[in-house]
Amino acid sequence: MTRLPELTITPRDSLAGYDRIDIDLPEARIGNVRCRFMGEKVVVYSIQIFPEFQRNGYATATIDMLKARYEVIVADRVRFTARGFWEKMGFRPLPDGNWEYRRPTR
Repeated sequence: MTRLPELTITPRDSLAGYDRIDIDLPEARIGNVRCRFMGEKVVVYSIQIFPEFQRNGYATATIDMLKARYEVIVADRVRFTARGFWEKMGFRPLPDGNWEYRRPTR
């Protein structure tokens, strides 16, 4: 069973205006997300799970945590090879090459 990662938001000056989410398990950092927070919206520029931790559901768990916290998530300029992941996560393509998730209204 996959353990959900704890998200630690750590601003980094070296990312030239980007925010960064470090994806941590209690014993190890397993990846990070380069993004930009904009109120109730977050734009994801890249999500990286380190190779030794891939294929354990950590990217899915990370996006699920973001979906619980933000109304709108935009995946910036999604590569062709990553489209299946974003579609599986409930994102829809936009005309500009980005993919978007909007939390359903209740």
